[in-house]
Amino acid sequence: MNQKAIIYARTSSSGSQEHRQSTDRQVYSLTKLIEANGDKLTHTFEEHISGATLNKNRIVLNDCIEYAIANKIDIIYFSSLDRLGRAIWEVQENIKRLLDQHINAYFQKEQMSLFVDGKENAFLAIFVAVISTCSQIERDSIAFRLHDARERKKELALAQGLTLAEAGFGRRKGSVKTKQQFQEDYKEALSLLRKGYSVRNVAKITGNSKTTIQKIKTLFLFND
Repeated sequence: MNQKAIIYARTSSSGSQEHRQSTDRQVYSLTKLIEANGDKLTHTFEEHISGATLNKNRIVLNDCIEYAIANKIDIIYFSSLDRLGRAIWEVQENIKRLLDQHINAYFQKEQMSLFVDGKENAFLAIFVAVISTCSQIERDSIAFRLHDARERKKELALAQGLTLAEAGFGRRKGSVKTKQQFQEDYKEALSLLRKGYSVRNVAKITGNSKTTIQKIKTLFLFND
């Protein structure tokens, strides 16, 4: 009760701002939970990036934890454990950072926290290891099946005398984006570049490749 709290919300990046998943639901639900618990919300961090991204490249998550340390935040609210990452080692690394600083974290979906009555929640460590390992195995299995199906489709296409482009692989002829389409699809990236962010950092924040960000910079900023 009456703890200094912050929210970290994340959704996967999916290109343009218009088609990107929203963090609004997470923020709304967690804000209501904080109010119900009698805690005080001091800041909200929202990130649009794949959960598979390495910790070192998750700029907003790192800012969130650093903010919590610098401002003596009592607890960080997450909608679920996988907001901390998908790979078990990444999740464990983030949890250790919080434990070392004695900063609590609450995971709404799992209804679990790092500390219970001021003591480390020993069950959470076991839970994280089991759930994260199962999730990793499932992701690896999905990736294998998708790769296998893709290679099979390529073989069938070549056997039928089709080019890979005709079979749906690669970019079709005439599908090159116009400058206006680039501007619409990459509004956030362009805005960050105009604010002085580096190509590398913009790529990390938006989840796009450095090649794409460099192309946007060349297409727009060099002609501004």
